[in-house]
Amino acid sequence: MAKILLVDDEPRIEKLVRDMVEGAGYEFAYAENGADALALEGRIAPDLVIMDVMMPKMDGFTACRELRARGVTVPVIFLSAKGDIVDKGVGFAAGGDDYMVKPFDPRELMMHIEAHLRRAAMRPATAPASGTIAVGRLSLDMAQHRATLGDRPVALTPKEFKILAALAASPGTVLSREQLVEAAWGPEFVGETSSITVFIKKLRAKIEADPTEPRIIETVWGIGYRLDPEACR
Repeated sequence: MAKILLVDDEPRIEKLVRDMVEGAGYEFAYAENGADALALEGRIAPDLVIMDVMMPKMDGFTACRELRARGVTVPVIFLSAKGDIVDKGVGFAAGGDDYMVKPFDPRELMMHIEAHLRRAAMRPATAPASGTIAVGRLSLDMAQHRATLGDRPVALTPKEFKILAALAASPGTVLSREQLVEAAWGPEFVGETSSITVFIKKLRAKIEADPTEPRIIETVWGIGYRLDPEACR
């Protein structure tokens, strides 16, 4: 079930979006400002963020820039009372994927949400080429291809590292075997995706406390795998 995070300081908008999102069968989370949203995102790993622009403590543009700097790639839909082209340009430059002007039709917002979730599900799994991906105790140095779990270095083969990086770049998100194959071998790969099962088994042997009862890398039967951010704490 997809998780939708709304960041908005208007109680009326919060109720409207909550009723719409939960009525459509999605999980709903809420933050009143950008600063609270940044703290919450790391705990719940939403699949999509709806972000107001003008908020106390931290505005939506600043919060979105910080999410992108952290390597968070989930879709961000901005909400704003201002609809001029300059304001929209700032939003897209900040890393936003969509922009809706208040007041909006809830049905239209729902269509935008579902369209972005579909595109995200089809998008190849990617991880940044540089910097560090950190999910709790798990840390991946992308430039040096080094992984650590707490204070313990984890020796990974190049493909194991790429698969783990793809999962860690989208914690809590289910990635299909096809997406993980593309992350490890590239889009030109032709072959069976069953090899991913072997690599996941090897990764679990290296990072799980009990590989027979994995908690960090979860199997989602019939779909693929996801990295549980809570298990990395």
